[in-house]
Amino acid sequence: MIGVILLLILLAQATLSYTLFEDQNPFLALLGVLQITLFFGSMIVMIRHFRNRKTTDYRKGFNAFGVMIASGVPALGFFLFGIIYLLTHVVFIKYFGYGVAVAMFFAILSGIIWGRWNWKVHTVELSFENLPKESDGVKIVQISDIHVGSFFDKHDKVEKAIRKINQLEADFVFFTGDLVNNIAEEMFGWEPVFSKIQAKEGKFSILGNHDYGDYVPWDKEETKRSNLSKLISIHKEIGFTPLLNEAVELRPGFWLLGVENWGKAPFRQSGELGKTLENVPKSAFKILLSHDPSHFDEQVTSTDIDLTLSGHTHGMQFGIERFGIKWSPVSLRYKKWAGLYHVGKQFLYVNRGFGYLGFPGRVGIYPEITEIVLRSI
Repeated sequence: MIGVILLLILLAQATLSYTLFEDQNPFLALLGVLQITLFFGSMIVMIRHFRNRKTTDYRKGFNAFGVMIASGVPALGFFLFGIIYLLTHVVFIKYFGYGVAVAMFFAILSGIIWGRWNWKVHTVELSFENLPKESDGVKIVQISDIHVGSFFDKHDKVEKAIRKINQLEADFVFFTGDLVNNIAEEMFGWEPVFSKIQAKEGKFSILGNHDYGDYVPWDKEETKRSNLSKLISIHKEIGFTPLLNEAVELRPGFWLLGVENWGKAPFRQSGELGKTLENVPKSAFKILLSHDPSHFDEQVTSTDIDLTLSGHTHGMQFGIERFGIKWSPVSLRYKKWAGLYHVGKQFLYVNRGFGYLGFPGRVGIYPEITEIVLRSI
């Protein structure tokens, strides 16, 4: 699959470059040289810096990734028009393709400059027959995939989002994993910022696949375990109660379950849903925090859990959610990738993510704060 994608990228790049150089137009030729230099130069820088993933400074690698996307993806946008032009030699088609490529470039640029900081509040109201009457109207705020190492010390930007969270006056705040990109040290200095998140009755959290340190080399397994222990301690320092395959009764008959990461291969499967459910009454209303939405179809639908909250996909940070259209390339891998889904009486909500990873931007799929209001029927 990766080989096919790389081949498509190279073919698109070759098509764009050929059309830019074919007429020997000085302006187009200069544009072609600039585009090739930025694309391949940023790719080299990105690969070089991503080799050192055990770091707290992702600036060069992520910025290079951004330049690569901004210079390379427009070539993919031009590709179809370029092929048609080469077959028909209709000049209008070539220039129309250029227009599409330029529009994509500015959309990506906007996503880098503005989109990644454009937090959106998504409000959902759900009704349940077995929700205790005393909990009718309970308000939950969900955030997910903070990836704090990607924020490059932009405390003021993140504090703006936290003010939005606090304005919702939630009864509970749930965080569904991926606090860091790779190592606990990324959170150093951010504790006072995230400690400002407020909830009337409690804040709870789980781990995501990036929290375990699986994607960086460690000298010793003991060092890796120590890193995870430190990260769990940081959850507590900022006021969250981490749930590691555990369940807690929030109110009479109202239970919260939290599992460790469980995802389809190659993602780790540390979540133990059976163990987490052991001491939860059958008649209780149950909310599950599980980072990866694939867990819902694989295991959760065979239980009586009422509502599952997940994240993980980020909506791929690229897509469209306008004019009745909802699509992202990540939908090719995850059937349930953003927003609300239900199977029978069970609901799944997939948060689009609070932060970002790799590409330092969001195009069409903006960072999310989810407000969920529960109703008793």
